[in-house]
Amino acid sequence: YASLVSGFLRSHAAEEPGAAEMLLKLNTSLCERPIEAQFVSMVYAVWEDDKRRLKVANSGLPLPIYVHKGQIEAVNATGLPLGLFPNAEYDEFTYHGHPGDLFVFFSDGILEAQNAGGDMFGRKRLEQVVARNAEASANSLVEAIFRAVSKHSVGVESFDDQTVVVLKVKEAGRRK
Repeated sequence: YASLVSGFLRSHAAEEPGAAEMLLKLNTSLCERPIEAQFVSMVYAVWEDDKRRLKVANSGLPLPIYVHKGQIEAVNATGLPLGLFPNAEYDEFTYHGHPGDLFVFFSDGILEAQNAGGDMFGRKRLEQVVARNAEASANSLVEAIFRAVSKHSVGVESFDDQTVVVLKVKEAGRRK
């Protein structure tokens, strides 16, 4: 199923659709070839470096985090998983990034990581890690999140994938 989705992504990417349009195209393609009990959750985002603009749409993953001037907020992009509902629609949100802003994307396996007592890592803990490490590089923030999740769930095997992607807005012309 992942190969099928990857192929659809590649074929539609050539058209350079917006974030919501890409999810709509993927959903249509998957609904035309249904596979029982299979679906995809993803956030699709398009970064326009010259305009420092992020366009984002979501199909079932947790709400991404946006950090601007030290304030944490949720990117309120929601949507139905791909491949389940042929008439699903997806909203697209646009953010204008400023130097130092962060966008943190993550799978539900991060939030649902449990400790020996059954407590989930949760959004609050994730936001605390992001707040403590907001001045660090994107890579350092990713590592801090994984360290915190590992520490929280020590001795407990994870049951879901754990993915984190961080986009940190740099000064114009700076590429590191």
